[in-house]
Amino acid sequence: MIKNTSYNVRPDKHTPSEISSLRPEESVIIYDTEEKVNKFWNGTSWVSVDGESGMSGYSHTGAFAGKPLSNNYVWEAGVGIDYTQADADNETYKVFSLDRDVHLAVDNPYWTIPTPSGQTDIGLFQGANLPNGISTLVDYSYDYDAEYPLSSGTGFEGSTGRIKLNDLQYGDQLRVRFDFNIIPQIANTTVEPALWYSNRDDNDDITFTFPLTTQPIFYGGGTVGNTYLNRVEISAWITSNEDVNALTLPAIKSDNPVIVQPLGLLITIIR
Repeated sequence: MIKNTSYNVRPDKHTPSEISSLRPEESVIIYDTEEKVNKFWNGTSWVSVDGESGMSGYSHTGAFAGKPLSNNYVWEAGVGIDYTQADADNETYKVFSLDRDVHLAVDNPYWTIPTPSGQTDIGLFQGANLPNGISTLVDYSYDYDAEYPLSSGTGFEGSTGRIKLNDLQYGDQLRVRFDFNIIPQIANTTVEPALWYSNRDDNDDITFTFPLTTQPIFYGGGTVGNTYLNRVEISAWITSNEDVNALTLPAIKSDNPVIVQPLGLLITIIR
């Protein structure tokens, strides 16, 4: 019996119905252990995602919730997600959600060679470049409030989507490059980017919640109202069940009000 479609699966030996009946949420992309490539079922046969999937790998998405439909999901000048004075006073880490509808609109390959797989819900690269045994690094449909209806004070309340770590292995390193614009509203503002992180035990109970931070960014005199692109990298280790089962999304904290335009995530697994 197949216990996990992400590991040790032979597409030529197991039918899509066998896989889907057991783990339907992970049946889009599977790893062929003999050919050492990720494959997907196109309705009639197993098709390789172009290129060999190595030990390390990555995925990218630009599917941030709030991107404006009215402007083809591109942030307009001076408009974004408000980090308010109340957020600053409370030293809040504001978490940025993902949205499946935005994913379907913006995560579309811009190339023709190699031929994209056409698979959705995986990211911009549609399954190409993923590490061995990993079906996706993003879950666009995750609804925190539906999973934890009585939750309060974790910082994830009201959020959707997540960076999906469930297929990772002990010893993996997670690196996330968070691309975002900042529009300062007050001079001499310091912004702290982070991954907002909650470890969970095997029962999905949250054990610890904390920010994984990177170098703060300072905006001095003459910056108010201007737009600044940031591409920060944040890393984490995967060494236990609580790490593999962790919840995480990008976030920022600021000591003054700012406007944030989240742009994209490059999620890399290093082995």
